[in-house]
Amino acid sequence: MADTGELPKDRSENYSKYRSAYPADVLRILNEKYMFNSRMAVADIGCGQGNRARLFLENGNPVFCVDPNEEMLQKARENLKEFSNVTFLRGYAERSGLKDGSINLVIAGQSFHWFNTDKAKTEFKRILRGPNLVALIWNIREEDSATFNGEYERICKKYSPGYHGTGGGVSEDLISDFFGWSHGYYQLDNSQDLDIEGILGRYASASYSISAEDPKYEAMVNEFKESFSAYEKNGKVRLKYTTKMFVGHLK
Repeated sequence: MADTGELPKDRSENYSKYRSAYPADVLRILNEKYMFNSRMAVADIGCGQGNRARLFLENGNPVFCVDPNEEMLQKARENLKEFSNVTFLRGYAERSGLKDGSINLVIAGQSFHWFNTDKAKTEFKRILRGPNLVALIWNIREEDSATFNGEYERICKKYSPGYHGTGGGVSEDLISDFFGWSHGYYQLDNSQDLDIEGILGRYASASYSISAEDPKYEAMVNEFKESFSAYEKNGKVRLKYTTKMFVGHLK
């Protein structure tokens, strides 16, 4: 991509292109510890634009992408159009639209924070069959002042009034209560290698990003470019993440 020095403007498109993927170790853990396999049906509740579902579709699993937002579902359809083993449904954690006993694994991300957890738990039990698994999975950008992550954090705090941190905002007590205080917890290393346009696109994908009309816009882009130059190797910098995964059985 050419270095235009401008932030890409379509937040939805940027989310699809520049958000971090999920590591293959997610599948390894589910397979080795929870008897999960590629024939099992997966429901991604609050699927968004399909980033999380992609890992399971590439594994060969039939995946049901469920989201209350039709715009998100349409973007997921576009992003996952190469897969034949995916179904899209407009629905909610508490009312998914899925059939009784049709799903082996329910996955969700940080949208879990917005679930009515008692009603969602009842709904998940209704749609699940053996091994009756739920996995809550999301990426959190690391705070590391010695790497480009630290620069990314500094610039976001400086220029984005709506900045709300690295994305860890789900109460672990809420998660433990949901699973009846019996679940596995895993932290996995994850990262993105991005060129300057990728960094700008990653920033533009966030809800806190400022627009080109903002008077601070040009100065912010210049700081991103200066920091990028200080840390880049072979035209790219690395953003480091931790993938958090909480896994339990609902019966």
